[in-house]
Parts: sequence; structure tokens; C-alpha cells
Amino acid sequence: MKQMQLRQALDAMAQTPGVDGCALVEIETGMVWHHAGSIDDVQTFAEAASDYWRLHKRLSPQFEKLGDLRASIMVHTQGRLTMLPCGKGILLLALTRHQSTTDWAQWQKETRKLALLVEDL
Repeated sequence: MKQMQLRQALDAMAQTPGVDGCALVEIETGMVWHHAGSIDDVQTFAEAASDYWRLHKRLSPQFEKLGDLRASIMVHTQGRLTMLPCGKGILLLALTRHQSTTDWAQWQKETRKLALLVEDL
């Protein structure tokens, strides 16, 4: 039942204006729990993107003075990857266009709600 709620919540987030796709990914393994959206390769992007987060984790002593990493945004020529922690050991990945109309403040609120569902599993 909780997994269904989690899937429904992620599906709803994928419908956010400006979001082309999103996924929940285990940080340590890169395993995708669920993905949604209009991009066929969102699962592939999500698996690979977790490496970005793990790289930061390995190098975190270099960034200690900046505090904990709250989000990571990778801007590519054809789009943007945004990663946020979403529960213990889980990332929420969003794929957006450069001129995305995404309301990121609202996205963070929805991410916190999603994190509660993740933590309940």
C-alpha cells in the first residue's frame, strides 16, 4: 500500500510544469526505485546521476565549510538534472529543460512529503 502511495506521489511530481521526468534512486547502489515522466531514458539518467552524488560524498571533506549538500544541479546543453536528498539514502532526480517553469520552492515541499513516504517503507 505504501509503495503504491509512493509511486502515485512520484507520478504526480512528474506532472509538475517544466518537469520532463523524475526518479527515486538509492544513492549507494544507483538502483532506481521508481521513475515517471515523458522521457524514456529517465531510468538510465537516474542510475548514472547517483554517481554525481557519490562523488560529492567522497569529496565532502573538501566542502565541509559549506555545510551539508542540499541539492545538486547539473546543467547540460540539452537539459538540467536536479538532485535532492529524499529520505535516508535516497535521491530524487528531476529532469527539466533550461527554461523550466518549475516552482522549486513547491518542489522542495513536495520532496519533503515524498521523503516521509520513503522513510515509512
